[in-house]
Amino acid sequence: MRSRKIVAIAALLIIAMAASVIAQPTVSEKKEIAIFSLGYYGWNIPLETLGTIDVDIQRVFIDLGRFTIFGMQQRFAAADVDQFITVLKQIKETNFVLPEKYQFGEAFLTEADFNKLVGAFIIAVPVVTSFNSEFVSNKEWRTDIKTNISFIDVADGTLLGIANVETSGSSRETQYKSIQGAIDGIPMQLQYEIRKVPAFTLNTRVLGSVGGDIKIELGTNMGIKKGDEYSVITGSDFEGYKDEREVGLLLIKDVGPEVSTAIVLFSKTPVVKDTQLKEIPRQGADLAVYAHTYSVVDGAFASDTSFLVGARAEMTRGFFNVRPYAAVQMILDSDMWLPLNAIIGAEYSMFMRRLEVGARAGLAGSTNAIVRLIEDAASESDDPWFTHYGISAGAYASFLVTRDMKIFVEGQFDYMLGIVSGLGGPFDNYGGYQLGVGVTFKM
Repeated sequence: MRSRKIVAIAALLIIAMAASVIAQPTVSEKKEIAIFSLGYYGWNIPLETLGTIDVDIQRVFIDLGRFTIFGMQQRFAAADVDQFITVLKQIKETNFVLPEKYQFGEAFLTEADFNKLVGAFIIAVPVVTSFNSEFVSNKEWRTDIKTNISFIDVADGTLLGIANVETSGSSRETQYKSIQGAIDGIPMQLQYEIRKVPAFTLNTRVLGSVGGDIKIELGTNMGIKKGDEYSVITGSDFEGYKDEREVGLLLIKDVGPEVSTAIVLFSKTPVVKDTQLKEIPRQGADLAVYAHTYSVVDGAFASDTSFLVGARAEMTRGFFNVRPYAAVQMILDSDMWLPLNAIIGAEYSMFMRRLEVGARAGLAGSTNAIVRLIEDAASESDDPWFTHYGISAGAYASFLVTRDMKIFVEGQFDYMLGIVSGLGGPFDNYGGYQLGVGVTFKM
């Protein structure tokens, strides 16, 4: 009888220990990564831009914080990556003899290089897969760059994932400016693509709560930034398979060296100690589209009421309640030649779970559709032709409908001063009150 009790107690202890192991949240750790220089063989890329791309790529990995990095000077061509993976697998074979030098296209790796690489956990091989820079329509330089970064697991030579980055730039002035514009777009897109690779998406846990805020493990030591979002994960093991579900969303409001602070936007379950959290990779800017009624207070409009449509990019990664934004909008009035406004400013937000309220203000420049057509046909400069300068200010309230979408209502007032207002008509001062609705897509 006693032996049966002992067996039963032992079984219960084993089950409890197994359940405890299963319930333990996963917390990401830094990964060692070796980064090759950008491979560009077969593409006629100006040499003065290559160093810039290499620096930008390495800076992205450094800024992400989740890697321990060492660099390699060699450059691969796109066709060399598969051959390199094959050799990595062969190195694991006991009867494989590595030559003193191994050539991949135009790149040479020595035995010492391979030994250095095998010491890392992951290898990153960036290569240019497409580069096109040409003078188009006899008016501007346009450059398109496609770069792939292959991530290889050294342990078994398998491909962990590929980050595909496509950027473009244009300039009426010089080819170099168009190329530089395409290069400048690489960092933001690349950090998003890397964070999307499942092996590099951060997992962490809740440490506890203080005054309604949630404290989570990991901070700047792993590259967490204000404005990052983390999903609340619940799940269990079913027949050896993980059954995980997203049940909530946290927004990072402050970041310390090892601990970050977040607020709960929504959650179907209590967010308590050791709750599993998972990073939601985003590009770092939300896109809002909106439509307003426009009540005229000044200007040669066809009527006292018009309509306006616009789009706004709101920077999120690196920001919490004060965020920069940029907007473009068009007033649908033919007498004013369809005014086009560009606005740059900042907004202040307050979060109450799914509800968000705030205000924004910015400086604006304006032109119109006719002047824009003339500029497009005649200008040889990258500087825009503005006919007006002014201000824009407003307030809004939004509601988080899903993890990736908000709807909002907003009011706004714009006033533009004409540079040559004496010409009257479309060049005169104008302004108006606005009220409208829109949708924000969390990119």
